[in-house]
Amino acid sequence: MLRDKLSHAKHELMFADTLSATNDPDGVDLKGFTSATVICSVGEITNIAGSPQPSWTLKLQESDSAASGFSDVDEGDMLLDYGNNDGSVASGVFATIDAADEDDVNYTVGYIGTRRYIRVVATAINAPGNTPIAVTVVKESMQKPQSD
Repeated sequence: MLRDKLSHAKHELMFADTLSATNDPDGVDLKGFTSATVICSVGEITNIAGSPQPSWTLKLQESDSAASGFSDVDEGDMLLDYGNNDGSVASGVFATIDAADEDDVNYTVGYIGTRRYIRVVATAINAPGNTPIAVTVVKESMQKPQSD
């Protein structure tokens, strides 16, 4: 058995777009994988200096269906990267970007739950304007996954 990440992980782009409103994509299929790392790259928030304070929240959700039945991931099924996140989870929200020094940053969260599909919902608050956001899921297994 190989111990490198390349043999036991698969990368999948969930979405990459310039968003100005809430985005709730279909889920990424984790069948055959034991965990996942979600990497959210958030670009510059156009209206960050506006009033009231515009922002984005990033929420991790899970489901047994690709396009419906999603619910917020419990804190016990999430592993946070404390470098950019504040270490707290509320209703699946693992990051709130509401200041100029918090955009143009990557936010990561690990998923160790048991549901088949996960997704990140990016929620716009107070009209943040056009913001580039990309979400990639690194699906990981203890053994090399079967080919598609």
